[in-house]
Amino acid sequence: MMLLLILVLFGIPEYRYCAPAYIDPDTIIKPEHIQRDVFELKDDVTRALDPRPPPEVSDQDAQEFLNDLGFLNGTYPSDEILTRADHIDGDAIATALKQFQKLYQLPESGLLDDDTRRLIAAPRCGLAELNIVPDRWTKQLLTYKIRSFPANFDPSTARHLIRQAFQQWSQHANLNIVEVSGASADIYVSDEPALHRDRLGQQCIFNRNTTLAHAFFPEVGDIHFNRDRIYSEEEFLSATMHEIGHSLGLDHSISKSSIMFPMHIRYHTEIPEEDRAALQALYGTRRIFKQSIPSATTKNTLKPPKLCSLEKIDTILNDYHGQIYIFAGEYYFALGERNPTGRPISTKWPRLPANIDAAFTCRNRKTFFFKGSKLWVYADNQLEAGYPKLIADELPGLPNHLNAVYVTKAGSILAIRKKHYWFYNPNKRPQVSSHFPRLIYDFKNMPPNMDAALFHTDGSVYFFKNREYFTMDMTNFTVSAGSPLEDKWFNC
Repeated sequence: MMLLLILVLFGIPEYRYCAPAYIDPDTIIKPEHIQRDVFELKDDVTRALDPRPPPEVSDQDAQEFLNDLGFLNGTYPSDEILTRADHIDGDAIATALKQFQKLYQLPESGLLDDDTRRLIAAPRCGLAELNIVPDRWTKQLLTYKIRSFPANFDPSTARHLIRQAFQQWSQHANLNIVEVSGASADIYVSDEPALHRDRLGQQCIFNRNTTLAHAFFPEVGDIHFNRDRIYSEEEFLSATMHEIGHSLGLDHSISKSSIMFPMHIRYHTEIPEEDRAALQALYGTRRIFKQSIPSATTKNTLKPPKLCSLEKIDTILNDYHGQIYIFAGEYYFALGERNPTGRPISTKWPRLPANIDAAFTCRNRKTFFFKGSKLWVYADNQLEAGYPKLIADELPGLPNHLNAVYVTKAGSILAIRKKHYWFYNPNKRPQVSSHFPRLIYDFKNMPPNMDAALFHTDGSVYFFKNREYFTMDMTNFTVSAGSPLEDKWFNC
């Protein structure tokens, strides 16, 4: 009686009621949300291909955007949109949206869906506002002069980034581009207000704050940065490289991996191969004579590890090509080879740090990497503009410091941290319901503190911990006993 009174007054010790040994998996509510997620999968073109909440884009914003790019005024990509007398305003906008979606390889719904909002809201080049025709320079030595710098940059930093951007282009073609300080130059670089004039006195305008810059084709080539824009160094470098492409005679590309894609959706630190080829078609290939230099050897240089030497993994990833990668520390390993050697992560995913917490590839072919409180998103192994960002902002409801994560067949996300899990449905608001987090013991026999998870192309869900993997039966949500990684994943 006295013991009962003490427990009532002072509470049950924490180690008693938190211990998982007191949880009977057979009495837990089964995770019907996962089963419903599979049953509710539909082939609907309006379903988002991206789990992140879309940016706020109103109908008016979309209409102004489509008009700026010429989809509503008959200048781009065809002149038939508003010339048909049977089009009322609503139909014209829907038609323009379909044209825009078709051009940029989005589902042609004619609706302002999530993926269309993302592209409309992205920072972009203002070249369409200038409406000029591409050309090429007739000489191989070009000069540029910087008249003014963006206000949020130290001039020395901005000058370095501009020089780096020009060098990225000139190293791939028979062009020499140098900065001059004299009175005249072939290309003038300047920071301009929304309403300004070009060197010939013609009026120019930045219609939106999301417009990063615009440039003129040869043989003018001037580059104007938007004074109202606050640039990061990464954005400024990538935007400058894009505009220099115009200055050298390249038009926009509909390839999202190209630096000449009009919406600034990815960070570029070097010129992609497709753009190098386009420049070389105009100016020819620069001959580079490489001199072999003996490399210095360091006695204490650590060799990259072999896959079969790993005691545990950080995460596992199945990319959009079907290739499976293991991540451990600062290395990744491509499965399929016999005991492959690790390669530095940064050589395939630039600016991605080591010791990743979790990762998955989504239905839109984008890869999401988690570490701590931050999220990195890559498309074609190019980092999307603005990343890394906070997990809380990009995938609201999911926690930081994840252990494992995988994407269901319907595109929802199941995330695990220690002995809890969260279910994220991108088509619901809020995406994570108030029922979460829940204990992983909803899944019978699930061990806590998993290292990684994977929804495989074979239709099975696998979990990984230390040197073992586990398979989940999706009919009764039971996790199998652990098996050695060598049985299926490590070809040792």
